[in-house]
Amino acid sequence: METTFLAGTDAPRVLAVSARDERTAAAAAVRLADRLAGDPSLDPDDVALTLAHGRERFAVRHAVTGTTGAELAAALRESALRPRRAAPVPTLVLDLGDGSAPAGTPPLPQVAEASATAEGLGLPQAAGTAAVLYGTAVWLAAHGLRPDTVLGSGPAAAAASALRGELPLADALRAAATPVGTPSARTPGGEVLVVRMGTGAAGAGVLFLDPLDPSSYARLFAALWERGFDVDCTLGRGGRRVRLPGYPFRRSGSVTDAPPPGLRPLTPHEQRWLFHDLVRSGSAAEHTLCATAVLPGPVPGAPAADAALAALLDRHPDLRTVFTRDGGRWFARTSLRPVPVTVLAPDTGVEPEALVRAATAEETFAAADVPLVRCALAPAGDGWAVALAVYAPVAGASSAGELLAEWAGLAGAPLRTATAAPA
Repeated sequence: METTFLAGTDAPRVLAVSARDERTAAAAAVRLADRLAGDPSLDPDDVALTLAHGRERFAVRHAVTGTTGAELAAALRESALRPRRAAPVPTLVLDLGDGSAPAGTPPLPQVAEASATAEGLGLPQAAGTAAVLYGTAVWLAAHGLRPDTVLGSGPAAAAASALRGELPLADALRAAATPVGTPSARTPGGEVLVVRMGTGAAGAGVLFLDPLDPSSYARLFAALWERGFDVDCTLGRGGRRVRLPGYPFRRSGSVTDAPPPGLRPLTPHEQRWLFHDLVRSGSAAEHTLCATAVLPGPVPGAPAADAALAALLDRHPDLRTVFTRDGGRWFARTSLRPVPVTVLAPDTGVEPEALVRAATAEETFAAADVPLVRCALAPAGDGWAVALAVYAPVAGASSAGELLAEWAGLAGAPLRTATAAPA
């Protein structure tokens, strides 16, 4: 658990609830309120951690703040009376403000590190202000607030430039200490939600964060959760998992209606693995089958490699499965879009680990609307190496080695050797 002012006994907690539809979300909030009211010994930190790391995240959301179980229970009951509707997640902008010197320094470890860098460089107050803003933004990012862009003016412009990756932190701090301008960014178009450093009343498109006020962090994260952002509502407080009420079971149109056109319900096998990986927040790579081989001759051209992969998917239609969400529910569909083969550059290296990482890249098996099979090639001395990765729930009875051998035959390069490799 972090030793910051956000972990103090008087600092507010955030309880975040989600469900597939408004009725279920309201009922879940009431059930959780009953559990808190009925057991005064239940630690709100344990409840927050269980909700954050032990439940699937749906589009209809409630979030409440409070310092005690009784306060949180009352807030949950009040929240259940307010309707919620799923809405598209807007573009997120972090506005560091004009770089005005704060009245103090938030005791966050990232702020201390950035401030130490400024002090080590012997820079004036303006650089210290930029360091505080930079460190606060880094803490926010570590807890799920990852903006699409960062803005700022004055010393804050330098901190924003470092956060956008345009300047190393030391160079940004030096720029903050001089009157020389630093790169700026524009607010994106379309629907935008701005998180602004400072104090003020939240509006339809603007939320505020006072870096020195623990309550401000709780209000901000609760608001972001309800707007669809998957922020860490534990605020880094820690805790342990506890048994909490589940979702109320009821038969309704949201469960029994026919799936939307082009989609099908998940099989029990798919449900088991997909939901397991969702709850574990990205453990799909653990359930990925991968095989590698080294072959002589020239590396197949992209057209031949892609055509062989397309033919393999035609032979095994289950490999075309893609998981998708619709109305807060998970479905499966058959993708007709081609899956390209990844060809690594000659200077990438062909160590088995590097090739496997390329074939099992995390974003490839992130569950939602991505192909669940991937093939990667790389030059290897006088020959070339290949790796084929498949998400186990769609592999059927075939092993990764068998599928790789099929692909190689279709590519006109029968395998000399093929070895299974753990993902």
